[in-house]
Amino acid sequence: MLISQLQHSGLKEKLASTSQDLWALLPEIVIVSTIILLVVFDLIFKKNKSIGLAAIAFAGLAYCFVLTIQQWHSVESSKALMSGLLNLNRLSIFLKGGFIIGLTMALITAIRSGDLQKDFFKSSEILVMLFGLLLGASFMTLSSNLLMIYISIEVVSICSYILTGLTKGRKKAEAAMKYLIYGAVASAIMLYGMSWLYGFTGTLNLTDQSFAIAITQIPQLPLSIACVMVMGGFLFKLGAFPLHIWSPDVYEATPTPIVAVFSVLPKLAALVIIFKFVNLINTPLIDWELWIGILAIASMTVGNFSALWQKDIKRMLAYSSIAHAGFLLVGILAFSSSGNQAMLFYGSVYLMMNFGAFYLVQILERQTGDTSFQSMKGLGIKLPLIASLVLVVMIALTGLPPTAGFNGKLYIFSALWESYQADGHDILIWVFVFGLLNTVVALFYYLKLPYLLFFKTPQSEISLDNKEISDALVGTLFVLPLLLLFFRSDWFVGLMNSINFELWIP
Repeated sequence: MLISQLQHSGLKEKLASTSQDLWALLPEIVIVSTIILLVVFDLIFKKNKSIGLAAIAFAGLAYCFVLTIQQWHSVESSKALMSGLLNLNRLSIFLKGGFIIGLTMALITAIRSGDLQKDFFKSSEILVMLFGLLLGASFMTLSSNLLMIYISIEVVSICSYILTGLTKGRKKAEAAMKYLIYGAVASAIMLYGMSWLYGFTGTLNLTDQSFAIAITQIPQLPLSIACVMVMGGFLFKLGAFPLHIWSPDVYEATPTPIVAVFSVLPKLAALVIIFKFVNLINTPLIDWELWIGILAIASMTVGNFSALWQKDIKRMLAYSSIAHAGFLLVGILAFSSSGNQAMLFYGSVYLMMNFGAFYLVQILERQTGDTSFQSMKGLGIKLPLIASLVLVVMIALTGLPPTAGFNGKLYIFSALWESYQADGHDILIWVFVFGLLNTVVALFYYLKLPYLLFFKTPQSEISLDNKEISDALVGTLFVLPLLLLFFRSDWFVGLMNSINFELWIP
C-alpha cells in the first residue's frame, strides 16, 4: 500500500513538473498550432487560399518570435525541462530567434519568386513541411538527451526529404532520392553509435553526472568508434566533409527559397549539437582538437576548391556552404569563451549572408530562367541595383571589409590564435594557415558572379520585367545588416556576451 502511494505521488510530481515545463515550450507549441491551422485552413477552403495561408504563416512566425524574445528576458541560466530531455538556455533561445527570422526571410523570398509563388501558397504542403523543419531545428537546439537529439534530427531530415521532392521534375526526384539514401545511412550509423554510448553509460542524458563519470571509464577504442558513428549523423546535417556529397544536387534541384532554409537552419542546429556533444564528452582518450581540426581543414579545402569549377550558381553556393561548415567548426575547435562567441557571431552573419545571396540569385533566375553563370553575363548593366547588392553579398561571403563577413572571420581566427598561444597544439596553427589560404581561394569564385554581371556582354537579348525597384528594396533589407554590423558589431558582440555557454550538469 505504501509503495503504491509513493509511486502515485512520484507520478503526480512528474506530471506537475511536465505541465510547468510546457510553459517554457510556448514557441514550439505555437509552431505546432500554426501547422494545424495551415492544414485545417487548406481543408476548409478550396480556392483563393494563398493569402490566408500566407497570413497564418507570418502571424505564427511573428507570435513565435515575440514569445522567444520574452523567453530571452526571463531565462538567464540553463534550465532542465521534461526530466532532463531538454535544456533551455540563452544559446538555444538566441538560435530559435534566428531560425524564425530565417524562415520569415525564406517566405518573403517565395513571395517574390514569381511563378514559384503559386507552388508555395496554393496549398499548405510546403508551408507545413517548412514549419515542421523549424520545429525540429528548434528541438535540436534544446535537446540534451540522445533520444531527443535523434528524434529532432529525424524530424528535420524527413521534412527536408519531402521538400526536396515535393515539386515536380525528374531532377528534383533524383536529388530527393539521393538525399534520402544518404540521410538514411547516416541516421542508421548515428543511432547505432548512440546505442553504444547508452550501453556504456547506462543513460541517454548527456548532461547527467553519471554519463560524465561513465565516459571516463570506457576504453579508448570502443569510445572512439561510438563517437565516430554519432558524429557521422551530426556532420551529415552540418553538411561538412566527408558527409557532404548530397549538397550540390539538392541545392541545384530544389526551389531557391527552400534551399535557403536548407543552407542555414539544419546547419546551425547541428553545430549546437556538435558543440554540446564535444564539450560533454570531455575525456583525454579522444583528442577532439585533432579530430575537429582535420574535419575543418578538409571541409574548407574540399568546399572551396570544388566551388572553383562550378558552372551553376546554386551548385557553387552548395560547395561554399561546405567550406563555411569548416569555418563554423573552427569556433568549436578553439574551446574557449571567445571561440564560442565567434562561432555564434559567424553563424548569425552566415544566416544573413546566405538568405541574402539566395534571394538575389532567385531574382536573377527569374530574369534569365536558370542559374548558370553564362546566363548572368551583362545583367549588371540592366539591373544595376540588384547587381550592386550581389557584389556586397559576395564580398561578405568571401570575408572582406566593409561587411560583417570580415568581422566574423576576424573573430574566428582571433579566437583560434589565442587558443594556439594558450594550448600550443600543432593542429591549431595548421587550421589557421589553411583557413587563411582558403579565404584567398574563395575570393576567385565569389567574385566571378559580379565580374560576369558588370564586365561581360550578354550573349542574347533578354526581356526583363519592371520589378527591379521593389526587388532591390527587399534585397536591401536583407543585405543592409551585413554593412551595419561591420561598423557596429559591438552591439551584437554585447549580445553574445550575455549568453552563458556553460553546459548544465547537475
